[in-house]
Amino acid sequence: MSKIPTAKDFFCNHTSHSASEIMIEFTKFHVEAALKEASKKALADFDEGGATGFVDEDSILNCYPLINIK
Repeated sequence: MSKIPTAKDFFCNHTSHSASEIMIEFTKFHVEAALKEASKKALADFDEGGATGFVDEDSILNCYPLINIK
C-alpha cells in the first residue's frame, strides 16, 4: 500500500483555500484507500456444502458512496 498522507501533509500540500473542501477531499481519499485495502484483504466464506466462496471486490469498493461525504 502506498503511503497515505496525514491530515497535516494533505493540508500543507493542497492548493484550495477552503478548509471544508480540503476536509472533504481528504476524507474521500482515506475512504477510497480503506475500501481498497478491505477489498484486497477480504476473506471468502465457504458454505456448508463445501462450495467455494468468493469475495465480490466491487461490492466492497462500492459499499460506501463518496457522494455521502459532503
